[in-house]
Amino acid sequence: MKTKKLSSILWASLVCSVAFSLCQPSYAADAKMGADRHIAKGLNCQTCHGSDMKNPQFPEEATCVQCHNKEALAEKTKDLPGANPHKAPHNGDCINCHLQHEPAEDYCAQCHKFNFKVK
Repeated sequence: MKTKKLSSILWASLVCSVAFSLCQPSYAADAKMGADRHIAKGLNCQTCHGSDMKNPQFPEEATCVQCHNKEALAEKTKDLPGANPHKAPHNGDCINCHLQHEPAEDYCAQCHKFNFKVK
């Protein structure tokens, strides 16, 4: 039974990886999405979306901070002009800027003109 479940998980991971690599959006070919960086580091879809790929979970900040230290990110971006995007008083969700499967966007620009370059 464990082998069958493991096979299903591995198969879902493979399908997700292949589908992701074949279904790239039509923007600049050299643009790398956050999901691409995660795959390149050996992570699979289940790392962020949970084990049930038929009903993938939408990642939240709690998902991101399991691997990414928010205090370290805030320290890294402390000298950006205008504000620190990782210490903003109303910033509570990493995926507002770091979209993973789409180009990153400067979510702050909806109201502010900090001109952050988001990866």
